[in-house]
Amino acid sequence: MKSQHGQSLLELIIAIGIFGIVISSVAFLILDSYVTGRLAREITQAGFLAEEGIEAVRSIRDNSWDDLSLGSHGLAISGNHWIFQVPPEGTDISGQLRGGTRVINVGEIDPDRKKIISQVNWEFSKIRSQQIQLVTYLTNWQKITICCEGTCVPCSDFPDRKSCNRQDGCNWDRSKVCTGACTPCENFLDQTSCEEQLGCSWTEP
Repeated sequence: MKSQHGQSLLELIIAIGIFGIVISSVAFLILDSYVTGRLAREITQAGFLAEEGIEAVRSIRDNSWDDLSLGSHGLAISGNHWIFQVPPEGTDISGQLRGGTRVINVGEIDPDRKKIISQVNWEFSKIRSQQIQLVTYLTNWQKITICCEGTCVPCSDFPDRKSCNRQDGCNWDRSKVCTGACTPCENFLDQTSCEEQLGCSWTEP
């Protein structure tokens, strides 16, 4: 009887141990799934905000090339128009991403071309920060004769990393989605780079 009782107790301990391992594994999988899903959603939202930043700078450029002052900027709307403000831009962004900020950096390539970086930072957790950057190039189209025409294929149309990264302005993110804003055809000033951008074609002036 003592042997059977001891054996039953041992079986009970083993069963409890196995049950604990199973519960821990299930809890880990549920938590990991939640974290992965939340990260994917936040990366997508950050991508939209970064893309909005690029579109805002393009709008500022269309209003006046001289308004594209060099340096780092935040964004604001004044009189239904985008304008630059002191960086970083955080009030509206933090409402969509915890601790979120957006900074627009304008760098000069030459007097009629500028490099634009739209960067969004946010806190995924207290010990883990995230960042997304989109890069595009703007030209003073009112001064330069544009020979590259068409409509670039949107980033969201690319289903794989290779074709996504080949399209200028697009990035393949961790959630296996092609994000960003494809660089408009009119931004390309030479035939080679123009024709490499899907949706664009070169025409002689």
